[in-house]
Amino acid sequence: MEEDIPVFSSLAEEVKYWKSKAAEYKAGKQSVQDEFDEFYEGSKELEAELESQLEQAEKKISDLSKIKQSFELENDKLKDRLQATTNEFSFTVASLQDEVSEYSMKITDLQKYVRELEHNNDNLERGNRAMMCSLEDFEKKLNEAIEKNALLENEVEDKAGLQEMVQRLKDESRDLHTELSTIRRKSFNKKPSEVDMKAGSPVPESTPTTPAKEPITPNQNGFVNGSIPISSSAKISALNIVGDLLRKVSALETKLASCRNIVREPSMAAGATPVLCVDTTA
Repeated sequence: MEEDIPVFSSLAEEVKYWKSKAAEYKAGKQSVQDEFDEFYEGSKELEAELESQLEQAEKKISDLSKIKQSFELENDKLKDRLQATTNEFSFTVASLQDEVSEYSMKITDLQKYVRELEHNNDNLERGNRAMMCSLEDFEKKLNEAIEKNALLENEVEDKAGLQEMVQRLKDESRDLHTELSTIRRKSFNKKPSEVDMKAGSPVPESTPTTPAKEPITPNQNGFVNGSIPISSSAKISALNIVGDLLRKVSALETKLASCRNIVREPSMAAGATPVLCVDTTA
C-alpha cells in the first residue's frame, strides 16, 4: 500500500522527511533481518530434527517393510499349508463319507442277515422241537419194537427147541410108520398060510388059531423089536403130540411173520434204520 507523499514547502523539509523514512525502513529491515536469522536458525534446527525423524521413519519403514515381507512370506506359507490341509481334510472327509456309506450299507446288510438268521433260527427251533417230538415217538416205538424183538427172540429160541423136538418126533413118527407098514405087510403075508392050514385039517371051533408072534424085546427108547411101541394107545398119543406140535409151530410162524411186518412198518415210516429181527425161517 503506497503512502501519500506530502507536499513539501522546502527542500530541507523533504530531505528530513526522506531521512526519517530511511531510518524507519532501516530499523524495520533490521528487525526483519533479526527475525529472518532467528527463523533461519530455527528452520535449520527443525530441518535437522526432521531429517533425523525422517531417517528414523525411513529406518522404521525399512524394518516394517522387512517385517511385512517376512509376514507376507509366512502368510503365503500359511496359505499354502492351509490349502494343502484343506485339500487333505476334504479328501479325508470324502473318504470318511464313503466309508460311512459303505459301513451303513454293511450294517443294513448285517441287519437283514441277522433277521434272516433269527428267522432261520426260529424255523430250526420249531424243526428241532418237532424232531424231538418225532424222536421221542420213534424212541417209544423203538423201545416197543425192541421189547417185541426180545419177545420174538425168546419165541424164536422156543421155536428152535420146538423145531428140534418136532424133527425128533417126525423122525420117530417116520420110524413108527415104517414099522407099522412092515407089520401090516407081515400080517398080510401070514393070512393065506393060515387059510391053507384050515383047508387041510379041521381045527376045533373052541380053539381058534392065532398068528405067531415075534418075541417082544423092549429097546432103550421104550419100543419093542426096534421101533414098535409097547401099546397102541402110546403110539396114538405120540401121533397126537406130533400133530399138536406141528399146529403150534405153524401158529408160531404165522405170529412171527405178522410181528415182523408190524416192526418194519414204523421203522420204514420214520426213515430210520429198521429194527433187526431174527430170521426164524432157517
